[in-house]
Amino acid sequence: MLIVAAIVATGAGLHVAAYFIEHKAHIGPVATLLSVAIPLGVFLGAIYALYYYLVQRFDPLYVWLLAGTAAVVALAIIAALAGVDMAVCLILLTLAPAVTVVGYELSGHRHQLEVLAQEEAPH
Repeated sequence: MLIVAAIVATGAGLHVAAYFIEHKAHIGPVATLLSVAIPLGVFLGAIYALYYYLVQRFDPLYVWLLAGTAAVVALAIIAALAGVDMAVCLILLTLAPAVTVVGYELSGHRHQLEVLAQEEAPH
């Protein structure tokens, strides 16, 4: 439920961002960006938590991927604080999940195969 709620809240945040870009919002750029960044962060955190729950194993690779993802979100927020255009901040924010996807494609799937192979091995 948390994942679905985070997806819905991200959509609502994007609606707020559209109002901001149209100059119809009554909140500032940082609050606007946070209306997207917070639910996106919750979504990504929930995905990692779900993975940990399913495999019951700590993997340092995923800690690094989560940290890289959080760094991109932080960069977008810092850009908003610095007065960078909202469209650019939103583009930066869309790169946050890409860190996880690219990291998984480069080496995460190998880690997952190792975890699954160890689970299937006779104890």
